Amino acid sequence: MRCTTDGKGFMQSSIQKSGLKAPARASWVSQNRTINHLKDEVYREMLLLEVNRPGSEMGLALALLRAVVRSHSFSDPEDFREWLQTVCPLGLHMIEVSLEKPSAAI
Repeated sequence: MRCTTDGKGFMQSSIQKSGLKAPARASWVSQNRTINHLKDEVYREMLLLEVNRPGSEMGLALALLRAVVRSHSFSDPEDFREWLQTVCPLGLHMIEVSLEKPSAAI
């Protein structure tokens, strides 16, 4: 690794010159991973409910609730909240429809 005149690594110097802060960037990446994980969990539970997996109503409800609760901890939650405003009513409708279906006789 090439060193700068102050003895710091070249990459660190490049980050400082560009105005980006490495810790802030790492936080942003971590936040995006968390958001994507929450979205994946909700979509997975929606799919399980769609294929009539037993107990998937509770799984979807928990995934939606987890996403809503976590949305308040993000530094820039606007895009995620817009997604929640779209997906929550759909998920709630899916749960309600599923609970209204008569259970299959065993």
